[in-house]
Amino acid sequence: MTKLLKLIMTSAAIGITIGYLVALSFSGLYQTRYFVPSAPTYVATFSSPLTATLTSTGLWALIGIVFGLASLTFQQSNWSITRQTVVNFCLTYLGFTPLAILCGWFPLDFHWLLSFTGIFILIYAFLWLNYYLASYHEVQRLNRLLKK
Repeated sequence: MTKLLKLIMTSAAIGITIGYLVALSFSGLYQTRYFVPSAPTYVATFSSPLTATLTSTGLWALIGIVFGLASLTFQQSNWSITRQTVVNFCLTYLGFTPLAILCGWFPLDFHWLLSFTGIFILIYAFLWLNYYLASYHEVQRLNRLLKK
């Protein structure tokens, strides 16, 4: 239980950090005079920017937790890499998508959802390919060491 709690706390902190950095970037992109946690239309739905920021911080923590808990699929040594990847993808997509909508990152609209899904798949495939290639090269290196 302690390991799980540590994973949740660490994942929440990472989610908040990444969320804050993304929001800071968008504050600059929208050229706002003050920090805003998301698009101005999102912030306008709250009674104050502080409430919007507090809500966003909670959502960012949840996003971090989703990705942190989903990473546990790669610790299932009795699963194939394909099964691990498919389950991880489904968990992250199904957990992250509603949170991204709640964060005001895109509206609940078919075209936006389709675009988001395409981008999510491309980013996920890129990250998975990098992980796969790194693992492949590590196995090759270990095999060379064993042959010596």
